[in-house]
Amino acid sequence: ERAVLAKQKTPKIAVLGLAYKENTHSTKNSPSLALLAHLEGQDVAVYDPVVSSDIVPFARGLSTSLEAAAAADVVLLVTPWPEFREISSPDLAEAMAGKTVIDPYGLLDGDAVAAAGLDHYTLGVPARLIEGA
Repeated sequence: ERAVLAKQKTPKIAVLGLAYKENTHSTKNSPSLALLAHLEGQDVAVYDPVVSSDIVPFARGLSTSLEAAAAADVVLLVTPWPEFREISSPDLAEAMAGKTVIDPYGLLDGDAVAAAGLDHYTLGVPARLIEGA
């Protein structure tokens, strides 16, 4: 909230991962869907390698993680899919309009994310903020 909503009233939000956990198509008890329930009415793009975006009728479903991240102010990696570990931090930074990445599972390399000019938030690790931000 402090990193995005306090700075931008109507942010573009990208949510990567809809499944309950990686390597499944199940969405029962999905933390992603619980989060998305609070984002209805926002500009939201979603991507999951297995689960159809039709499950979130108010969001735009995209074909790849970088397409979902295009022009986003914040990207949230909510399901720890192995393919998300392969996201290039420079490509992510280039695709995004903003610079906030919320990565609770630590899927991305924090040093690489910071080097790409992005703010990286993950569980159990102090935020990596860009100098002067």
